[in-house]
Amino acid sequence: MTTDDLGTCGFAQGTDRYERARPSYAAEAVEHLCAGAGIGPGTRVLDLAAGTGKLTRLLVERGAKAIAVEPSAAMRETFARVVEGVPVYAGSAERIPAPAGAYDVVTVAQAFHWFEPEAALGEIARVLRPGGALAMVWNELDESEAFVAGLHEVAEWPFHKLHDYRSELAAAEPFGPAERRVFRWRDELTHDQVLERFSTFSYVAAMEAEPKAQLMARVSEFVRAHAEPVELAYLTDTYIAPRREFEPPL
Repeated sequence: MTTDDLGTCGFAQGTDRYERARPSYAAEAVEHLCAGAGIGPGTRVLDLAAGTGKLTRLLVERGAKAIAVEPSAAMRETFARVVEGVPVYAGSAERIPAPAGAYDVVTVAQAFHWFEPEAALGEIARVLRPGGALAMVWNELDESEAFVAGLHEVAEWPFHKLHDYRSELAAAEPFGPAERRVFRWRDELTHDQVLERFSTFSYVAAMEAEPKAQLMARVSEFVRAHAEPVELAYLTDTYIAPRREFEPPL
């Protein structure tokens, strides 16, 4: 699956709910990404598969000169409304609408797992200047916590364990070894906020109405059996991969 398919994978509608319900990123993780990738005032950053701009706005707050690329028209519409002053263009990771060497950093938040790795990493390397960096981040629920483990069980959660993307990055010749760091944090929510957030996950959003209603009823019963506020435990998984200064010899 490539990011050309994102608009048909649960992200073609409900983007206002996505913007409202999905979490931002832990400050410690963002500071690590910015320091490691060299993001600061004036840095030319392409936020790839930017969604509604959850990460983009944090980069702009740190002075980055950001541009966003997003394949979903619905996501772009919401992005344009909630992130002021940042252009957002149609495009995918496998076909980035940018000239070679145009950016100092490419960021990818909550999206690299949708990419076709070889094609996407080739395109990312093309639009980065030599010596630039690819910075990636995910928020993942922490299944080592009892509440999250129980929630995932009743919801038939299809995604388990953090995937280590360093092997994919190592296979891309223009990139040097990637640094990976994982940050733990917690988000405090009401029952309704947990349910709304859960409804934005791609596998839920893409369900037909009846099975979705059945799943959400099970999730609601589980969540409402716990006192408010509910704490969701998260792992924020980060990667920073430098683009090599020189191309490898032919």
